[in-house]
Amino acid sequence: MPTAIEWLAAAIAKLHADRVYRRFLKALQHPEEAQVRILRQVVEVVGTSDFGRCYRLDRVRTPQDLRRAVPLHTYEELRPWVQRVFAGELSALFSPGKRVMMFATTSGTTARPKFIPVTPQFVQDYRRGWNTFGVKLLRDHPEAVLRAIIQCSGRHDAGVSPAGIPYGAITGLLAQTQKRIVRRFYVAPPQVAYLPDACARYYTIMRLGIVRDVGFAVTANPATLIQLARTADRESEAMIRDVYDGTLSRQFVSDPALHRLLSTGLRPARERAAELERLRANHGSLRPRHYWNLAFLACWTGGSMSHYLPTLRDWYGELPVRDIGLLASEGRVTIPLQDNTPAGVLDVQSALFEFIPVEQATAREPQTLLWNELECGRDYIVVLTNTAGLVRYRLEDVVRVQGWLGSVPVLKFLYRAGRVASVAGEKLTENQVVEAVCRVCSRLGMRPFDFVLAPVWDDPPYYRLTCEVEPQAQLVAEIDRELGEVNEEYASRRKSLRLGSLRARVVLEGTIAGMDRRLAQQRGSTAEQYKRPCLFTEPGADDAALGVAGANRQGR
Repeated sequence: MPTAIEWLAAAIAKLHADRVYRRFLKALQHPEEAQVRILRQVVEVVGTSDFGRCYRLDRVRTPQDLRRAVPLHTYEELRPWVQRVFAGELSALFSPGKRVMMFATTSGTTARPKFIPVTPQFVQDYRRGWNTFGVKLLRDHPEAVLRAIIQCSGRHDAGVSPAGIPYGAITGLLAQTQKRIVRRFYVAPPQVAYLPDACARYYTIMRLGIVRDVGFAVTANPATLIQLARTADRESEAMIRDVYDGTLSRQFVSDPALHRLLSTGLRPARERAAELERLRANHGSLRPRHYWNLAFLACWTGGSMSHYLPTLRDWYGELPVRDIGLLASEGRVTIPLQDNTPAGVLDVQSALFEFIPVEQATAREPQTLLWNELECGRDYIVVLTNTAGLVRYRLEDVVRVQGWLGSVPVLKFLYRAGRVASVAGEKLTENQVVEAVCRVCSRLGMRPFDFVLAPVWDDPPYYRLTCEVEPQAQLVAEIDRELGEVNEEYASRRKSLRLGSLRARVVLEGTIAGMDRRLAQQRGSTAEQYKRPCLFTEPGADDAALGVAGANRQGR
């Protein structure tokens, strides 16, 4: 039970949070003012840098001024400026007196990771978005207030730049600097991120949490929630023994200093251990839906992430799921305000936003639109300008306008621009692939399965579904048919015989997990940032990623 001091601290925190949320609602009522305000902040942070002088940002007053002054930039085009900051030359991107706290790392389109400068102003904007998201979520689910929280964060100091500035996951910095009253309810301290092995991190988080009254779990990637649950079940024998003895297994945490820090405060909980034993015997497994009374889950649910939702329910039960919004190391785009939808309202306080109509994705000088120029049902590529020094930056995330909240668009993430396969003009997107597979699994009463899809050159070309379990012919045929339902061009090419029918290939168990590990390492991604590519766009790319020969193991 929360103490009187915790109730008091929570009441004070709530007053601050309510003010944050009221300011957000006011910004939604006056989005133009909010967008001009963030532009002024960007000019103040970047304006007198070398980049700012190059593009005369001192003359920029309005979004229209910005469009005239600065061309659109990809990260690769910004990389030379960022590299100078990385080397310690802050004046390349930032005005005198500005500070870079760290670089947030994320995967890029090349093998080289992106390094996003994190300024104090950017942290403030990033945290404000999370606070706004959290306030609305807890207003909708008050039964979760003052209960323990399962969350994961990476290291903010996974490495150090030549100038001595740390780089890593921005989630680590946020966790390290979170308000003390909030940190009290995290089941695991930020130092868990220093465990080098993912299984050890998952085990430790669940060991610390399984004895607590956990109200909700929040991670960016739903795959992380699934891995947490699977680890606790797989290692249930060690878990129950640790709970009984009040210990933390050195099998998972061998470093003495880390072990001492992470096991501080653990006490024998023999009644809880006995309860866990009974639950495991009764259910044949040990799952979060058995031992926690959760109010909700929070994670990504849009795009390819929807593939994980049935498995998530299998482990955690039929809970409300709140999408955390379109959120990247480069900044926040949306704030979802309802459960069970990936759509969220544009966060007009976090950045100045422009949007490229998806039809102009490859145009030499694409037209950009502002928030009030979008059309419902249309798809756009997000462009942002923010206090991380990213000016007219192509985020390359594709969103669809689902509706409006007042005059502010409500957006749904679809896919990363560029992840579109087209060997016969079908323009098949990753989002469509995931949707088709999920529909078929639901219709056939099947549990979702891990897979990747890729085109194969043949006469005619066709798509290959690679998975680790032998699929029935009916399943493959149904997926092929469903791809035509979600993409009429696919159906047209199949009907005209320009595309062959979908074929299946079975690979050894663990092949896809091995691909995940290699790709995450190559891209410099943390477990939270990594998103499995369900669709490869180039023939042979699946073979290279999976590390298998082109011929399918079953010879089909």
